[in-house]
Amino acid sequence: MADHRAEPTSTQERNPRSAVLRTALAVAVAAFPLLNGVLLAVIDALKPYEVYLPGWVFIGLNGTLIAATALAAVVTRVLAVPGVNEWLRKYRILRWFTPEDQQLN
Repeated sequence: MADHRAEPTSTQERNPRSAVLRTALAVAVAAFPLLNGVLLAVIDALKPYEVYLPGWVFIGLNGTLIAATALAAVVTRVLAVPGVNEWLRKYRILRWFTPEDQQLN
């Protein structure tokens, strides 16, 4: 018997690797400068009080950002699986979450 699976139609289904890389890049470009800028502002605000953040705070927070970037990439990859998109199209629990090839009425 022939396999009657529909061809992937959303861009994420056609190019899951690109979707993952773009998501990871977007998170990294937005989050790393923002967090480190806030940390520098906190350091400047604490200087008059002679309070200093230990070095591990920077390492820990940037490590957390790396984990968040990886998590965002994994979620993007799962959402690019054709079976997940079929389920989203079928049940439409979150209408705005349905892949773009499906028109929302």
